Parts: sequence; structure tokens; C-alpha cells
Amino acid sequence: MAGFNLVKTQGSSGYTGKVQTYTFLAADGNLSAVGDAVIVSGSADTDGVASITRANGGAGTAITGVIAGFAPDLSNLELKGRTASTARITQVLTDPDAVYELEIGSVLTVASVEANFLLTPTGPTTSGSLVRSAMVSGAASATGPLRCVGLKADPDGVLALGAVGNIGLFTIIRSMFKQ
Repeated sequence: MAGFNLVKTQGSSGYTGKVQTYTFLAADGNLSAVGDAVIVSGSADTDGVASITRANGGAGTAITGVIAGFAPDLSNLELKGRTASTARITQVLTDPDAVYELEIGSVLTVASVEANFLLTPTGPTTSGSLVRSAMVSGAASATGPLRCVGLKADPDGVLALGAVGNIGLFTIIRSMFKQ
């Protein structure tokens, strides 16, 4: 499991309707998938739809949201992501109260809760027409764009006491939230 997986919202109104339309421009050379974090790239398509690119996850990155889906590609209805260097309309979850499950490259402990983390922008993987997000949380960092708000228990129960697992519950830090 990699990429941002929406699990709940901290708000009382739910996240229905908190999806906005953006576009990837053909000039963007990144492969993209549902579950990838994105940022506004400062441009737009010819219809005036703001363009986005995959987030790089560095310190101070203003993440716009997480890809929730794509408009159908009528030339390839089986395609489940965005191939590099193709224009594609994209729906992005922009709810600042959304909580996502996200894998981390190391073991989380109870001390990880309420810590900020960087984002490791690993490129998506492809298998046939399926494009799968490979984004994971990086190292703890006071200036990281993600905050760990909880931990997911080790389902196998094999980790040492105090080591919970490598999947945490994360939010995008609101002070860095950009639309």
C-alpha cells in the first residue's frame, strides 16, 4: 500500500464535495496516480483550469491536495492513471481536514504522533493500464508538510514493544495548504 489513502475527515461535514478540478499539462513529464499529492504549478490550460504537478515533498512544500480521480481518457478507457507528458483533467481532494493512511519508510513509534514528516515523492508504478501511487512519508522534519495524527497497529503483531508499524494516519498541514 503506497500513496495517500483517504480514511476519514476530522470535520463534522464529511468530505463530500471537497474535490476540485485541475489539469495536468502535456508539458508535465511526471507519471501520476490516484493517491499522489499534488501542488498548483502556477499555470493553466486553454480553458483556464489551473494546472498541477506531483508534489516533491520537501520542507515547506505547499501541498494542494491528493488526486482522487481522473476524467476518462476516451482514447484508452482502461487507463487508471495519467501517463507522462499527456494533458489530463484531474479531480483533487482539497479538504484540509482529510486524514490519510500513508506508508513510511521506517517503523513508527508512539513518539511519532504529532510529529511532522517530509514526503518521499517516489514515482508511480505501472502494470498494464493500472498506474499505482508509490508516495510514502519520509523522515521526521519540523518543516515537513505532513503531520502524523495517529498510528495503525501492526496487523501481524511481530514488531517490538513501542514499535507500532510503518503505516500512520497523516494530515496535510493547514498552514502549508495551498489552493
